[in-house]
Amino acid sequence: MNTVDDYRVSERGVVSTIHVLNTGEIISSVQDYMKVEDRFSWVDRTFIISKILELQKKTDDRKRSFIVIYEDGNLIREFVNVDQGFKPLGYY
Repeated sequence: MNTVDDYRVSERGVVSTIHVLNTGEIISSVQDYMKVEDRFSWVDRTFIISKILELQKKTDDRKRSFIVIYEDGNLIREFVNVDQGFKPLGYY
C-alpha cells in the first residue's frame, strides 16, 4: 500500500455560478458581481456552497456545471454536465 497507484485523488467537476440581472445581462466575473452584490442579498450562500459541492460530484471531467441565479423572480437553476461554451439565457 505504499505505491502511488494505491492512492487515488478524487476528481471534482468544475462548477461555476452565474448571476443574471433583470435586464438579462449576464454577470460571470467577480468584479462585475461586486458592483451588483446587493441585488442578490436574498441568496443563501450556505445553500449555494452546498449545491456547488453536490454538483462537483455529479460533473464529468470533460464537462462543466453551472448554478445560475436570476435576479428576476429570485430563481436559482442548475445546469449539470453542459459543454464548456454554455451560456444561460438572459431569462428563465
